[in-house]
Amino acid sequence: MIRKVGIGLFLLALCALVAPAPSHAAAKPLKIGFVAIDMSADSISTAYKALKEYADQNGWTVNLADCQGTVAKMSSNMINMVSWKADAIVVCGGEPSVIQEGVAVADKAKIPVFLQDTGNIGDTVVNATSNGWAMGAYLASQAMDKMRINHPNKKVKNVLIMGNLDLFVHRQRIQMYKAVLESPEYKDIKIVGIEAINPTDWAGSSYDIARTYLTKYGKDLDAILCTWDGLSWGVSRAILDAGYTKDDVFTMGIDGSAKTYDLIRKGDPLVGVVAQDFGGWSKSTASMIKKLLVEGKDLKSVVPASRTVFVPFKWVDSTNVPAQGQGVKFDMD
Repeated sequence: MIRKVGIGLFLLALCALVAPAPSHAAAKPLKIGFVAIDMSADSISTAYKALKEYADQNGWTVNLADCQGTVAKMSSNMINMVSWKADAIVVCGGEPSVIQEGVAVADKAKIPVFLQDTGNIGDTVVNATSNGWAMGAYLASQAMDKMRINHPNKKVKNVLIMGNLDLFVHRQRIQMYKAVLESPEYKDIKIVGIEAINPTDWAGSSYDIARTYLTKYGKDLDAILCTWDGLSWGVSRAILDAGYTKDDVFTMGIDGSAKTYDLIRKGDPLVGVVAQDFGGWSKSTASMIKKLLVEGKDLKSVVPASRTVFVPFKWVDSTNVPAQGQGVKFDMD
């Protein structure tokens, strides 16, 4: 009898050792705070929708805070998420220098902060993004080749650059535009201006800046490169309103959206875009949140040592623009 009881106790102990630990989800659904720089931007809204879809499938709650283009609101909204007692905070489209306070408060409360398209600082867990340096160089290379095709005999091709200089990822892109276009290998390219748009009126601001330069340079202006394609919408309209076509002056940008693809299909001066997989940011982020907070996996087995996860991007122009109502497939075709 004693022997049977001893064996029973041994088996119970063994089961306790090998049984999986109860997950966070089993105790209560996760509460995720999503702090967005500007939900009017397709990139941010697409990332949010993908995270919300993943959260809904897993029974999580997502609390959205839209900073409406004002970077100064990011830390305060992060702090609000701490007060809400979020299990994790996701910051989308931020700026490292303006989330420091929010990160510090979240860290003190032991709430992990996951980033999207925002440089890591302090103890943030990971940044899911696209490679801004690579995208900037890619777009500038495309622009340079197109300018030479449009005007092969023109001695100097003039380029205007515009973007949101408040954001690190946009400054990244501009630095790479300059690195390519101002290379000593390309003496026929001249940057005539680098303009900062008004982030709270980016649509009107981009149009006005473009019209100013089109009035000054006319057909001598060859290309207007934008840090995101939303700016190129206004620029494309400005080019047409000035009486020019894409063969005279064109614009390009980075991000990719349904409106951009519509303009490319129409043959507007917006001729190409580096398309990003915004939903991919959130799929990557949500997967890591689940592995770390629900499944209890070790940080080093989930997050790369660089604390950065790059998702694919793809060049889109008239040769591969998706049909109306369809999105870009991020593959190697």
